[in-house]
Amino acid sequence: MAMLQKVIKEYGGFCEAIDLIGEQHLEMFCDRIYSGFCSEYKDAGYMKNVQWVLRHFYASKKMTLSALFFTQTEDLNKKNFKNLTFYTCYYSLFNAFLSNLILTPYMDITKIRKISHSQVFTEIDNYFIRFNIYDSKIIELLNELRLTRELYSYHLPLGGSVVREGEPLNADELFSRLKKVIVPILQISNLISYMSHYAWQKKVGNGIDEYSSHQTEVDELFFSFIESHDHLGMHCVIDDDDYSRQSYLLRKWTTPFPISWFITEKMCEDLECGWEQEESEGAYDISSTSSFLENAL
Repeated sequence: MAMLQKVIKEYGGFCEAIDLIGEQHLEMFCDRIYSGFCSEYKDAGYMKNVQWVLRHFYASKKMTLSALFFTQTEDLNKKNFKNLTFYTCYYSLFNAFLSNLILTPYMDITKIRKISHSQVFTEIDNYFIRFNIYDSKIIELLNELRLTRELYSYHLPLGGSVVREGEPLNADELFSRLKKVIVPILQISNLISYMSHYAWQKKVGNGIDEYSSHQTEVDELFFSFIESHDHLGMHCVIDDDDYSRQSYLLRKWTTPFPISWFITEKMCEDLECGWEQEESEGAYDISSTSSFLENAL
């Protein structure tokens, strides 16, 4: 049985991804990714276990961030915040693509933590467009969103819309294009996480518990995901909450896990609890992020 059919039979879903990509191309992609994970997990030890649990967590954060920007775009667009709408559209798509790449078994962990905006174009082409998962129009959308984000950040089109070759790049049109692809892209990340889960079950089985002999390595890996440094080297921001979440993950999810098992239950719950709620009429509702992801995944 093809791996796509296996996951659909056991868990269902992925209709939007199938509609966008086509069942045959998606089946081939899943089989290839599954094979890649099987190679990645061959003779896997404890640190490989930790690395991939954290990569799944890191990808789920990018998916949540993508959904956050997308649902905020809906609010901003209604209120005619054109400059901010272009910004949120771009980062919604950018983070969705990042979630794809973070889970790609052919990319080293050191590389996925430092992917630049320009590299996303290259890597999405390398691992997705060339294998008929996405077509060139999807990266063209990212390109146009990046252009408009930069124009509204640094140039300020006083006419309101940006005109290129006689055609306006307006928020409504770009957001409409984004709406057609954002759910399938997030579903691809979730689908890859299932392939990772299945491959670990086949090649390794249960989780590996050797923390006592790898404490220093695990700690260094934890900090590599949660440290942020400023340009002048004066500040280092460490997300203490995420340090605790990473520890929780290694206790709760001892092997690479399907992201949909975790993201709406834990990730979005923490987001809503930590987000300061506004009581004023018309304020952005943070629960829309979890609602969007629950429906998407």
